[in-house]
Amino acid sequence: MDFLLELVDQIGYLAMFLFSWVVFLGLPVPNELAAALAGYLSEWRHFDPYTSFFFMYSGLISYGIFAFLNGRYFGSKVISRMMKGKKSKKLIENGEIWLHKYGPLAISFSYFIPGVRLFMPYIAGASKGIPFMKFLLYALPSAFVWGFIYFQIGRYFPKSFQAILEEVSVKAGIFFAIVFISIIIYVLIHIMKKSTLTTKWKKVRYRK
Repeated sequence: MDFLLELVDQIGYLAMFLFSWVVFLGLPVPNELAAALAGYLSEWRHFDPYTSFFFMYSGLISYGIFAFLNGRYFGSKVISRMMKGKKSKKLIENGEIWLHKYGPLAISFSYFIPGVRLFMPYIAGASKGIPFMKFLLYALPSAFVWGFIYFQIGRYFPKSFQAILEEVSVKAGIFFAIVFISIIIYVLIHIMKKSTLTTKWKKVRYRK
């Protein structure tokens, strides 16, 4: 935390861009803290909130693009290196299962799952079945919503934002899991209804 504040004093807005890369750089700082810290600084260090959010969001997206391209061009080598730890291995396996089951929607959903959001761009890139533009289509809106939520937490709860980040992350994950499952159920019901109507129409035509 002190290191991040010192970084801001030295390079200003550019530090907010780098906050999204701190996990990649090896610092044990969660993404939620990095996003919330940008909001905190915009409110209590008199940084412009729009510029602060822009730099934070740009860092988040650039990390996702970097990870996707690494997965695309280095594929299994990158994934196998990441799977050395037990926790990382489990997160990657879950991400691969979700991507196989739900396709690119899993990219959107992953931003609200701690840990998985870091690995999903690599997994999506390594899958070969998801074009770069489709990755952006599903990643950009979700990254914006996720970043905006934690940015606002940092702005409006400056004294306690670190304490509430974990609780919010869990609740956000549960909420978006419910929304995601609801969408899947709705789509399945719609497909089943369409299939039933098609079958009935064929039977009517056959009788005629």
